[in-house]
Amino acid sequence: MKYYQKIIISSLLLIGLFSVNLALAGGLVPCGGQGEKECNLCHIWQLADNILDFVTLQLVFPIAALLFVAAGVVFLISGGSEEKVTLARTIFTNTVIGLMIVLCSWLLIDTLVSTIAGSGTEAGGVITAWETFPGCD
Repeated sequence: MKYYQKIIISSLLLIGLFSVNLALAGGLVPCGGQGEKECNLCHIWQLADNILDFVTLQLVFPIAALLFVAAGVVFLISGGSEEKVTLARTIFTNTVIGLMIVLCSWLLIDTLVSTIAGSGTEAGGVITAWETFPGCD
């Protein structure tokens, strides 16, 4: 396949992937919209949670799935070529490593922000999420 064809196909796939997810990104900001409360300092924690969830769940997993499919296709059409088999294995390995990095980063950020935001137990023993900052409704 020619170099320009690869660029066009890759661009179309990325545009399709991000256009679907941009439609889902409309609910990231938890305030200031029609019929919503005005934004204040308390909404920063909810916004941070929304952004983390959007990136982690709506962007990373679909991209990883596309990379797994691409690696599978390369592996299937390799025709015994050692070069293409190695390329497919490299794509699989790098995708798994990338997913591990993203999920570990999410865990680290979630733990850090929950510590800063003061998440803990309320009266009655209910554990609160970190996006519910104490003193905010």
